[in-house]
Amino acid sequence: KNFFDPYIKQNAPKHLQHVWFSSPGFAFHGVQRELLVGSYSSLIASLGIALFVLFLTSGNLFIAVYALITITFVIAVSVAIFAALKWELGIVEAIIVIMSVSLSVDFVVHFGVGYIHTDSADIDHERKKIKQHYLSSISTPTEPPDNMEIRIPRKMSTYHLIYKQQQIERETRVTESISRVGSAVFMAAFTTFAARFSMTLSSLTAFRQMGQFLMTIMLTSWVFSMFFFLPLCA
Repeated sequence: KNFFDPYIKQNAPKHLQHVWFSSPGFAFHGVQRELLVGSYSSLIASLGIALFVLFLTSGNLFIAVYALITITFVIAVSVAIFAALKWELGIVEAIIVIMSVSLSVDFVVHFGVGYIHTDSADIDHERKKIKQHYLSSISTPTEPPDNMEIRIPRKMSTYHLIYKQQQIERETRVTESISRVGSAVFMAAFTTFAARFSMTLSSLTAFRQMGQFLMTIMLTSWVFSMFFFLPLCA
């Protein structure tokens, strides 16, 4: 309509300049345009809400930002898989894409909360171990024995010590997060993935696409949470 009306008024004869052009295809293209624009705006709004909720649950802005980056990659890879499966944008597909934000948050939140709420006693123990190795390295002229787990140079600076303590703290948090919620997250992803496989065998397009969507989002969420989010936190 925005194209044909000005074109007719400019190029049509005078007795035809007040007519209008109509086609049943306009409704279809209008719906497609609104779905495309609405999907983008809904995704941005959902990601903003997810960032706010992640910040409330974790209490750490960096963890919330890392989680948001992970969710963004999960959605991007999932949409790429949907495109490879030759999905066409429709009402069901638009709803599925928007739902991917809420479903991809779950695993990241579990690992993030496990990372934040690591037992402080374990962290203090590892930090003290680093400090003891540092003090022993600057007080004795000999090199530490070969069976020591961590070797620190004799002339290590105080800044290097602080860096090593922070590094071992992050590694301890990641290890504790995996040991606490890693098995539960894996079983949740595996059972959901396996249960939705039967939906992909349906002859109905909506059921088949929903099964493909849940299988894809479970797989990508677990992979990125385990092998992208946690290394990013470490």
